[in-house]
Amino acid sequence: MDRGLCANGEPYMNGENELKRFIQRCKSDPELFKQLSEFGVEKWGEEHLPLDIDIDKLIELASRNEYYFDKADIFTCQCKQLHNFWMFEMENSFVARRYLARIQFQISHGDSTLPGIDCYRY
Repeated sequence: MDRGLCANGEPYMNGENELKRFIQRCKSDPELFKQLSEFGVEKWGEEHLPLDIDIDKLIELASRNEYYFDKADIFTCQCKQLHNFWMFEMENSFVARRYLARIQFQISHGDSTLPGIDCYRY
């Protein structure tokens, strides 16, 4: 589907946008939330769905509520979310490792060394 903005500034309705709108509605509409109780809506992200749900059943229920997306849209959102999560975790690991090195340097080369502390063994 086409991606971008309509002439009025609104985003084109594409599957990913529809999925995001559907997720928002599911979280705020008690009746729809109840219909989706088996899908664990309370565990959903803002823009993606869990990996262990019945996608075909969910797509069918969404289309009955006039939200139109397909498996490709769901998988795309899941992949984007997992990629963002992976990148976030990788960046955090590099920052943590850098701080461990700084702490270990202070322990090993400070005014007084502190024997028995090795930041890399915890």
